[in-house]
Amino acid sequence: MRLSRLFALASAVLFLLTCLPLAWIIDGEWSVYQTTHDALSTLQVVQLAMNAAESVSFERGPTNVLLSSPDFPGIGQRLRLVRRDSDQALLALQAALAPSEAPEYRQAEASARQARQLLTLARRDVDAAARLPERDAQRITDAVRRMFEVVPATLQAVSTLSTRAINCHPQLATQLNGALRAAELREYGGRIGSHLTAAMAQHRPLTAQEMQAIDELRGRIFQLRDDIRLRNSLPTTSSATLRAVDRMEASYFRQGLALVDNSEAASRRGQPVPIGTASFVARFVPTLASISGLRDAMMQSALNEARARQDAARLHLVYAVALGVVALLAQLALIGFIRWRVVKPMLTASGLLTDLAHGRLDVAIPTTRRADEVGKVLGAIETLRARSRERHALEQEKQRLIEELTEISRVDFLTGIANRRAFTQAAHAEIARARLHGESATLILFDIDFFKQVNDNYGHDAGDAVLCHIAAIAAQTCRENDLIGRYGGEEFIILAGGGSVGRTLAERLRARIEDAPLRLPSGQTLPVTASFGIASLDTDRHSLEHLLAAADDALYQAKRQGRNRVESVNQSVAD
Repeated sequence: MRLSRLFALASAVLFLLTCLPLAWIIDGEWSVYQTTHDALSTLQVVQLAMNAAESVSFERGPTNVLLSSPDFPGIGQRLRLVRRDSDQALLALQAALAPSEAPEYRQAEASARQARQLLTLARRDVDAAARLPERDAQRITDAVRRMFEVVPATLQAVSTLSTRAINCHPQLATQLNGALRAAELREYGGRIGSHLTAAMAQHRPLTAQEMQAIDELRGRIFQLRDDIRLRNSLPTTSSATLRAVDRMEASYFRQGLALVDNSEAASRRGQPVPIGTASFVARFVPTLASISGLRDAMMQSALNEARARQDAARLHLVYAVALGVVALLAQLALIGFIRWRVVKPMLTASGLLTDLAHGRLDVAIPTTRRADEVGKVLGAIETLRARSRERHALEQEKQRLIEELTEISRVDFLTGIANRRAFTQAAHAEIARARLHGESATLILFDIDFFKQVNDNYGHDAGDAVLCHIAAIAAQTCRENDLIGRYGGEEFIILAGGGSVGRTLAERLRARIEDAPLRLPSGQTLPVTASFGIASLDTDRHSLEHLLAAADDALYQAKRQGRNRVESVNQSVAD
C-alpha cells in the first residue's frame, strides 16, 4: 500500500476514533438537555392543569350563590364569565397535551377530557336545580357534589404530569409535590365552604351529616397544611415561598376558616347559619387566593429550578459541541501539518528517488532550508543526483570509448571499410541466411597488381594512398547490401548476392580500377589494376571457408594468366 493511501487510511481511522467518544459525550449532553427541556415543558403544562383545576373550583362560588340565591343581582352574568374561564382553561390544557405522544400526556389528556364531560353534566344539574322555584336540600347537595367530581379528574392530570416531571428531574420533587399539595388544599379549602350552601339557601342550621363532612374536610385540610409546612422547612426554600405560607396562614386559616367555624358554632346552638351565600362567597373566596399564591410560588420555584438546569444543560451541550469541534479541527490541522511537513516531502523524495533510479537526472529537486530529517533526506537526494550525473557522464564517456574501440576493432583504420574480423562475422551470418532461404551468394577476392613495386618505387605513403583509392572505388561500385572489407595487405574481399550478379560486379569493379589511375601528391599518375577470383555458393561450397578457398584458387589463376582479370573456379572445392 502506498504511503499516501496508508496515511489517509490511518488519518481516517484516528478521526473516527476521535469522533466516536465525542459523539458519545455530545449525545449524553443532548440527552440531558432534552430531559431538562422535557421537564420544563411538563412543568408548564402542570401549571396549566393547576390553573384549570382552580378555575373549576372557582366556578363553584357563583354556582353556590345561584343555587342558594337565584335572584342575586348579576349572578347569571357572573356565572357565565367564570364558566367561560373554566372552559378556556380546560381547552388550553387539552391543546398543550395534544402534540405529545408520551403515555403520561395521553393519560392527562384523557383526564382533562373526562373533567370536561363531568363539568358539562354538573352544569346541567346546577341549571336544572336553579330553575326550580322550590329547591330541597338534597337537590342542592347533589348539584354541589357533581361539581365536586370535576376537580379530582383535573388533579389526576396534574398528578400524572407531575410524576413525569419528577422522573425527568428528581430534584424537582420537593417543590412540585408541595405545589400539588397546595392545589389539593385549594380544592378542599373551597369545598368546605360549598358544604354550607344548602344550609345557607334554606336559612337553617347545618345538619349532623353536613358538619361531619365539614370536620372530615377540615382534617384533610390541616393534614395538607402540615405536609406543606414540612416541605417548606428546608433551608433551600425560597423566601417568596415562605412569605406565601405566612399569607396563607393569616388569610385562609385565620379568616376563611373562621367563617366556617362560626357557622358550625351557630348550628350546634340550633341557630341558622349566620351568613348569607353571597356574603359568604364575597368574604371566603378571597382567602383561597392565598392558597393559590402559595401554589404559584412553589410552582415558580420548581420552574426556576427547571430553567436553571435547562440553562446549565444547554451550556454544557454548547461546551461539548464546541470542544468537539475544536478537537476535530485541531486533529484535522495536525493531520494536515503532518502531511505537509512529513508525508508530502517523503512522497516527493520517493518520486525523486524513483526518477533517479530510472535515469531521469534532470528532475527539479525542491530547495529547502529545513534542518530536520526531511531536509537531510532532500539534501542527500541532491547529492545523490550530483553523483549520479557524474557517474552517468563517466558511463557515457566509457560507452563512447567502447563504441570507438568497437568501431576500431571492426573497421580498417586506413581504408575505413570493414576489417577481416568484422567481414568474417558478417559474411558467416549472410551465408547462413542465404542458405536458409535458398538464395545464392558470390564471394569476390581481389588484390592489387604489383603492389610491392608501388611501395618499393613510390614509398609506403603511395602504397597507402593506393589502398584507400581502391577501397573508395569498391565502396562506390558495390551495392548497399553487398559486404566489402579489407582482407589483409593489398587484398580486398566482397560478398555479393547471386552468382551472375557477383561476376558482373567483379568485372565492373576491375574496369573502374583500371580506368581510374591514382594521382600522387607529387603530381605523378600511377596506373593501378587488380586481379579477381570469384566463387559462388553451391552444395560443395556451402561455407565461408569453402568460398574463400575456391576464390583464392581463382585469384591465383587470374594472376597466372596475366593479372587484371576476373577468374572463377568451376570445379568443386573439397573440404
